Amino acid sequence: MRAFLAFEIPDTIKHYLAVLTKGMGTKITGVRWVGEEAQHITLKFFGEIGEEKTKTIRISLAHIGTAYGSIETTTGVVDAFPNRRRARVIVVTLVKEVDKIKTIFDDMENSLSTVGFEREKRGFVPHITLGRRKIPAPLLDRDIPRIEEMKFVLDKLVLFRSTLTPQGAIYDPVWDISLKADGRD
Repeated sequence: MRAFLAFEIPDTIKHYLAVLTKGMGTKITGVRWVGEEAQHITLKFFGEIGEEKTKTIRISLAHIGTAYGSIETTTGVVDAFPNRRRARVIVVTLVKEVDKIKTIFDDMENSLSTVGFEREKRGFVPHITLGRRKIPAPLLDRDIPRIEEMKFVLDKLVLFRSTLTPQGAIYDPVWDISLKADGRD
């Protein structure tokens, strides 16, 4: 299965961002926008992995559920990767508790590297992807809406199966780990 690990985000945030991208879609061309149901915060893309690897990943990361509590973060601004002059990926940044998200990412990378997964070579920047372009183009200030600063809670890491279709990827949860620092449900 094609899989990735991500923080699930609340439906209220997904809906707000879907409305935002609908408006942006009238101004910005050449973008394949992420559907409301598919929005999340990716931590690691695994590519094709088998059933055994999914079990290995879960066992390697089980401690995260009891080591970390939920994280209250906030939406930041609309931005782009690698940068606004050559925007290939259009994103919403996060501005609160970003260090905690990065700490969990580092812990995840350390744990997974001990069971054979390569570490991410690029620096990790927590974000929510809004859309992607095949051909990079400038993301102009006039096309970028100001967004509401919205607080939300990240309390679950999810391993998603990604199934590619002509209409776009479909994401199905395989398993999850709840962030509960005290280890209780």
